[in-house]
Amino acid sequence: MRALILYSKEGRLGELAKGLSSVLKRGNCQVQLMEAEPQASNPISGAPYDLVILGSPTLGFFGGKIAEDLVTTSARLTRLEGKKAAAFVSAKLFGAGKSLKAVMALLEKQGAMVEDFAALQGQQDIEKFGQRLLRLTGR
Repeated sequence: MRALILYSKEGRLGELAKGLSSVLKRGNCQVQLMEAEPQASNPISGAPYDLVILGSPTLGFFGGKIAEDLVTTSARLTRLEGKKAAAFVSAKLFGAGKSLKAVMALLEKQGAMVEDFAALQGQQDIEKFGQRLLRLTGR
């Protein structure tokens, strides 16, 4: 299985994305980590991947907002129709659910099928989410 993890540069998303990548790799998954790059304009094809994962920090006082760099970069994703997808956000006391819905909407707008999602705080959350994603793809 091949997975793409596209994540925001904001917050501590790099740490969460790298932790998730490690869990997937232990399950014999090939993972490409990609930081959001809003200034770039080239398309990002989802065709080579079995699973596309987007990650954003939970922003705003009561959450519900997501990182603009992820919004801009995800608009360049192509060939996601019918593709399995997942979303994650950094856990926050309020608003993580609203932020998760916003990240899922980015994927669904392009025809991806969001199969799982999570608000991640630490290694235990990352492990559980990664294991669920591996089961989702038959690993």
